Amino acid sequence: MVRVTPVITSERFLETTFQSPQENLLGTPETLPTSEPATPQVSYTIASGDLPTFSITTYAKKWIAYLYAAGNFVTAGTLSWRMKKNGISVNTGTSSVGANTYYTVNAFFYDVAVGDGLEIALWSNQSDSKYDYKAYFVILSRLLIINKPRIAYPCNFAELSAKPVLTQGNPNYVGQGAFYPMHEDGETPAITAPKVFDVVKFKDQFCMFRMFYGDKSSSNAAMVATHASYRPYYYRQFVSTKIKIRGLRLD
Repeated sequence: MVRVTPVITSERFLETTFQSPQENLLGTPETLPTSEPATPQVSYTIASGDLPTFSITTYAKKWIAYLYAAGNFVTAGTLSWRMKKNGISVNTGTSSVGANTYYTVNAFFYDVAVGDGLEIALWSNQSDSKYDYKAYFVILSRLLIINKPRIAYPCNFAELSAKPVLTQGNPNYVGQGAFYPMHEDGETPAITAPKVFDVVKFKDQFCMFRMFYGDKSSSNAAMVATHASYRPYYYRQFVSTKIKIRGLRLD
């Protein structure tokens, strides 16, 4: 008979550093066209320097790009938008915007890679609508920092932070996505503050955790938020910037 003895591995400590968002507030607003433009107003190409960095080796991850586009309507009307990835349409939609109201398109591109070109095209059914702000930020989901076995004992999400923090224009956030630790590809209760889980088992589909915006919700989709004075009026996401974990090994 072979005796199977569980062994607790040494602690692994992951620190994740997120890059600052790229923002651009135009000095002079641009008038939106009344039909879809050939050249989108918002365009970013993902570079390696845009990605979060890690203090230790990681084994799996999915990158999610958050793109924001904002402006204002003088006359009440309908804003139209289209998301493109590498020149191919990902999603499109419309939203009503009131008179003298700011709009912000919050677009979430799931599973992107270095070299991908991401775009948002905007147009309006009114001839006096404006565009004057864009921003870009890369986040991550479905991360693994232990390979096999994938049992954490314990798993400490030691620090959480809501990102991105936008500063140009007159910003405010309309919502903050909760952070979803995963166990057996099922969600534990969502968290927005540090938490320790005694035993967690990670599987291939969702790995250690899942983001709300851009993965669980609004994957390759956009939401439009409007406000009388806030621009950008945006959605952001709680992320874990420090994780402490021990693996359970069976010898």
